[in-house]
Amino acid sequence: MVMTLLSVIPLLMVAAPASAGPSVLCFIDGQELISDPAPFILNDRTMVPLRAVGEGLDMEVEWLEELRVARIHTNPAIPLNPLPPLTDRDSIARPLIFINDMQIPSDVDPVIVEDRIMVPIAVIVENLGMEVEWNESARHVYITRPEPEVPAPEPEQPPEEPETPAPVEEPSPPALPEHLYLGISIMGNPQAAPAEMARVAFDAIAARIYPGISETDTAVYINRARESVQQQYDEVTTLEVIRLTSELNKSRAEVMQYSPAQRDEILDFVAATYYKLAQMYLQKGLQYGIRGDIAFFQAAHETGWWRFGGLVTPEQNNYCGLSATGQPATAQEQLRGANPARVYFVEGRHGAFFDTPATGVEAQLQHLYAYATTQDLPAGVDLVSPRYALVKKGIAPNWEDLGGKWAVPGYPRGAPYYYESMPDPFAAAFADGKTYGQTILAYYFRTGLK
Repeated sequence: MVMTLLSVIPLLMVAAPASAGPSVLCFIDGQELISDPAPFILNDRTMVPLRAVGEGLDMEVEWLEELRVARIHTNPAIPLNPLPPLTDRDSIARPLIFINDMQIPSDVDPVIVEDRIMVPIAVIVENLGMEVEWNESARHVYITRPEPEVPAPEPEQPPEEPETPAPVEEPSPPALPEHLYLGISIMGNPQAAPAEMARVAFDAIAARIYPGISETDTAVYINRARESVQQQYDEVTTLEVIRLTSELNKSRAEVMQYSPAQRDEILDFVAATYYKLAQMYLQKGLQYGIRGDIAFFQAAHETGWWRFGGLVTPEQNNYCGLSATGQPATAQEQLRGANPARVYFVEGRHGAFFDTPATGVEAQLQHLYAYATTQDLPAGVDLVSPRYALVKKGIAPNWEDLGGKWAVPGYPRGAPYYYESMPDPFAAAFADGKTYGQTILAYYFRTGLK
């Protein structure tokens, strides 16, 4: 059933940033696209209402609430294959955009303006086979549908003698590339130091703030972070994480206005915050006998290096999407023995809230503990994971076992790694090294350790 994208959508994506640029005019085959709100520029991308563009191209757009998918039907007369459901899971469930059965990747996240999903128009129309042109002086976007190709008439051929057709051989399925099961245990002592962990995180985002940053520059910032934290270590605060998220989500226009001194101060802050987060994971991990170095990269994967952008927001101190199942909270959720002074729910919000970053890290580690071992929690610890009691203990002793258990389905949905159509999606994703646990380990391996 086709639905308008109205009040349900703001629960699914972030609000429109204040840095959005002035509006532009959009034309489809020479006809102006009338939409409310009007298109605008964000991070050098023209953002338009998804439904307006779909209807302007004579297509249908539907919002699949149970799947958290906005889907464009290029030919409504042709039924589409059902998409796999999102079952109860502990990962952050981000909304997705599909054209027919294929997810459309984008380097700019959709935003909400006046209860409408705004998406990068070039990403959508180029995946629909359209041409897009930008007139800078007039601030106009022109979308052109290609003319249908008329096949040239085939030359007449003299009749041929019928031949006995050769037997058709069934093609053998292509061999999947082998990806070894490494069996790296969730339990155990860390191998990476906080400086190595912070350097990987810093490498992942520093170019957003300092384009062209060199390895030498990175080493300087990480060394400063280590020295400052060693001189005066304080646990990372909620406000620091909120600021980290804010700095990482600044637009390109904002970043380009930084003076060298401002840029230097921000990068020092980012490096120090990553360093303190890494150190916290290592310290808490030792308390539970868990690889805190790899748990840090699980949080990086879940939060996008602490950029967030999904259902969970930085002030929740929830770095692994605990209780973010796709349904907003009622604030009456069961804590199942978790300390109500340290973990709680807020009506209308998604996922658990924790009183401090340290509590959020500990909740993640407790949940990993439940997956990795059948043993009871260490003596004297305070239960802070509201879903600890729901886990079948010991079902995922290794990081690679988390796919399909901690995260469902445990492999990427949609392009460019579209596995749903394959006979064994998880096996295909595993062969490519793209399952949930393998992705976490791939981040960890950037430290240079195995």
